[in-house]
Amino acid sequence: MTIVEPTADLSFHARPQANRTPALRSRINATLVRDLRQYTTVASTLLPRTSEAAARTLRHISTESRLNPQLFTLHWMLGRALRAQDPGGVLTALGRISRMGDAGGFHRPDLTIDTVSWDLADAEVSSFLLGKDGPRSRSGEVVEITAVSDARLIEARRRIGESLEILHELDPAMHAEFADLVATVRLFDRSTLTGSTTTGISSLRYWGQMYLRHPDAEEAADPTLFFLEHLVHESSHILLHAIMGIDPLLTNGFTARYQAPIRNDPRPLYGIYHAMFVLSRIHRVLARYADATGTPGARAARDVALKRFGMGYSTVMEHADLTPAGHSVAASCKEIVAA
Repeated sequence: MTIVEPTADLSFHARPQANRTPALRSRINATLVRDLRQYTTVASTLLPRTSEAAARTLRHISTESRLNPQLFTLHWMLGRALRAQDPGGVLTALGRISRMGDAGGFHRPDLTIDTVSWDLADAEVSSFLLGKDGPRSRSGEVVEITAVSDARLIEARRRIGESLEILHELDPAMHAEFADLVATVRLFDRSTLTGSTTTGISSLRYWGQMYLRHPDAEEAADPTLFFLEHLVHESSHILLHAIMGIDPLLTNGFTARYQAPIRNDPRPLYGIYHAMFVLSRIHRVLARYADATGTPGARAARDVALKRFGMGYSTVMEHADLTPAGHSVAASCKEIVAA
């Protein structure tokens, strides 16, 4: 997605701030709609009727609202098909945009908690998981995701609701950010893999949607801790994607790979910067949760987040070429964990 010019605002920090997320959401939505309108104009030379139908439905998008994450997937598909000069892919993406608009499916006013259904976004996730940059188990196996059962989905919905209520108590600003940015939580199971650590997935390709693994038996001993940590984790990725739509924060994000604080395999600095940002916010919430509950599990999770943050922060500060905004965000991450 095209990066817009930086502006003087309060976006360049990791501290939860409820009043900035509507503007960030509107900005990334406006960029999406602008790109889609440009794409339909380009496509109209070959597919005038389908392009006009898609362009007509796009006029009804409110960039002030939460959008259906599938629209971001269609944006990715359409851009990819145009670059590849693939008329069939262009026609398919335009047709799906038209159909979504005609069905009133562009907006997501309420949070949806569902499971894998092998729609467009699920297909993109699977491509990532099976691709060269996808996570692997400690023995090198790829990760396959599957839908959760109806019973597990019902239970997870209840647990996620409880965890979001606790997040509201612990950190109202972070809860408000979640409410503004997250349209869908999609639960998945994974094939049994020894040493697999895949728990959450988010991307600009389905921005506003997070994928969360259903907790394993050991993790289910404290499902609130599990969901609290990972809801904060993935929503923080979604927030940082929006901030990076204003400024890239670092200019050498993909030139080399380094040991990652979360993943087992070496990761580019872009991913390590994301991890640093996310871990600072996880530590903030888990520190409050540990103070409130006093449980050994909460204290241990807090301490792990702090240790991993230190690893990521050190790597970023040693190797990343940061923009001024990137320095500002990194400094705020350090301030959060020191608070």
